Amino acid sequence: MKHSFLTLCLVGTILLLALVVPVAADPAISSISPTSGYRGDSVTMTITGTGFDLPTSSSYKYVRLLMDDESNITASSISSKTTTKIVAVFSSSRISSDVEKGVWSVVVVNDDGSESVYSDAFTISDDMTMATISPTTAKTNNDDVSFTLTGTYLSDVEAVYLYKSGYDNVTASDISASSSSVTGTFDLTDRDEVTYKVCVMDSLDVRKCSSSVTFEVTTDQVGEIDISSSPSGASVYVDSTYVGITPYAMTGANVGSHVVKLTKDGYSDWSKIVKVTADDTTTVDADLSAIATTVVTTVPTSTPTTAKTALKVTTVKVPTAYPTATATTPKATPLEGAVVLGAIGLGIVILHQKY
Repeated sequence: MKHSFLTLCLVGTILLLALVVPVAADPAISSISPTSGYRGDSVTMTITGTGFDLPTSSSYKYVRLLMDDESNITASSISSKTTTKIVAVFSSSRISSDVEKGVWSVVVVNDDGSESVYSDAFTISDDMTMATISPTTAKTNNDDVSFTLTGTYLSDVEAVYLYKSGYDNVTASDISASSSSVTGTFDLTDRDEVTYKVCVMDSLDVRKCSSSVTFEVTTDQVGEIDISSSPSGASVYVDSTYVGITPYAMTGANVGSHVVKLTKDGYSDWSKIVKVTADDTTTVDADLSAIATTVVTTVPTSTPTTAKTALKVTTVKVPTAYPTATATTPKATPLEGAVVLGAIGLGIVILHQKY
């Protein structure tokens, strides 16, 4: 009887202690954010739940990503922690470019070794980017619009679609993807005439939309623009696209405003905004203005010269000297000598008589 009483007391004491001293609960993850990340990028993950009790030292080691047949990816740091929320940072070196793409589980381990596994919760993929789409517009009710989308990391793309809040998505068909481009076809039957964002989805159901790469669905109503000019033969551009030579009739012009521009050598460019209405013809008649011709006369550049002082020159005429021939003394004959002597003697007689 005495032993029974002691046993009852012991049991009561144990029950009382159980009520007074709380038993630590196992951790339980209820949600994570974000639910996906890219290889080569860092991720700051917020884990919410209950019963979190990470070790004080090296607590980051107790938050990790888990995938079968792959090495665990351990958090690089813990920025904050409570019993209901953990903020863990996975650096780009932890989620490196060579880790396995796919869906990973998130694991939190408490100080006492108890753990919570949030299965298939976090997706790691490549960062798909979109650069251009061609064409950028098409008319509604066109059921066969082929397109080419360019970018990076597109080889795993399984779907391309057009998205705008409040409107039904336009999903492409006949998808063919490579690392840098995706081709496919849009069916725009009964689609709204709005501008959509271009979006892609890969095999891991990761979706990404671009705010800069857009696709516009335009009206299928058309009109005509009849364009003439004086003089004719001007080049015609409609919305900066060359279409022909005046006179020119542009059929199938989209309803709305268009810029018509005419150019011709020797004349000033002419442009005008015209409005096209459904099933109607808009007439454009341009009177081109000739460009005034400017005659440019080129005057040869004269080379400056230094003026010289004129000198007065007196010209003296000098007789031309001619060569003098050497005189030859003729040889006297006896008769000539006698004549000379007679003349001299006669002169002497005349002078004597006179005086």
